[in-house]
Amino acid sequence: MAKKMKSLGGRSLSKKTGSKTDMNKMLQEAQRAQVEMQEELDKLDEELSNVEVEATAGGGVVKVVATCDMRIKDIVISEEVEDEDIDTLKDLIIAASNEAIEKASKLKEEKTNEISQKFLGTLPNFGA
Repeated sequence: MAKKMKSLGGRSLSKKTGSKTDMNKMLQEAQRAQVEMQEELDKLDEELSNVEVEATAGGGVVKVVATCDMRIKDIVISEEVEDEDIDTLKDLIIAASNEAIEKASKLKEEKTNEISQKFLGTLPNFGA
């Protein structure tokens, strides 16, 4: 007869229970979900590299177009700027660039969170 220990709740140490099989199954499902989630995130990165956002500064005098993979694609400067000094022009370009990158980053974060929630929302609660 197998020895029982109080600290293990009186369970026998010699018998195999279904909990190990259940845990292995759960781990396999989690690994599969992780692979699928990574594949979707990679696909999202590829798609977002073609999505453009734009921002303006100086009332539309400077417009910056960026992609959601954080690359500046175009800078359009209005002809009205010819009379402005170079420092003002730099400030407008920087402001529009930062806003475009912020928009791209926010969009990427939203899409990534959607994918993460899709997979992480299906995982079981591990007693937390």
